[in-house]
Amino acid sequence: MNITISLIFIISYLVAILGIFLPFLPGVPIAALGTLLAAWLGQFQIIKPIHLGIVIGLTILSIVLDYLAGAIGAKHFGAQKAGIIGSIVGSIIGLIFFPPFGFLIGALVGAIVAEIIAGRELEEAFKAGFGVLIGTLGGIVAQLFIVIAIGIVILPTLF
Repeated sequence: MNITISLIFIISYLVAILGIFLPFLPGVPIAALGTLLAAWLGQFQIIKPIHLGIVIGLTILSIVLDYLAGAIGAKHFGAQKAGIIGSIVGSIIGLIFFPPFGFLIGALVGAIVAEIIAGRELEEAFKAGFGVLIGTLGGIVAQLFIVIAIGIVILPTLF
């Protein structure tokens, strides 16, 4: 049973790492669900409730930081609502046509194009697009550190 529990966590953990860089996969929540499933299968004897609580707390922190990083980056550099929506659409298009990292370029281009369509000057649009990109990268970095923290909390309990 310990091997099954370890495999469930490790697979979800690896998928979570991929999810940090692929926006259609909710990285940290996948690690949390894998942890919950592994803890439940082990009847909370291997992965204890305290560990699960830490993982849930880190997951909530990840969601909050991811949202704040994008919003702060966009606002700091003057992005308007159109730029933020454009970055989301651009991310999806970029991911479809240039996987796996096309979402970054897509977010930048989408924000710039949407800001221009909304009537912003080219220089302002580029500044806003850069802010969206910086915010997106900040969210990725925060999620990466949180996934590493989850691994630090859970992996020692498995081995």
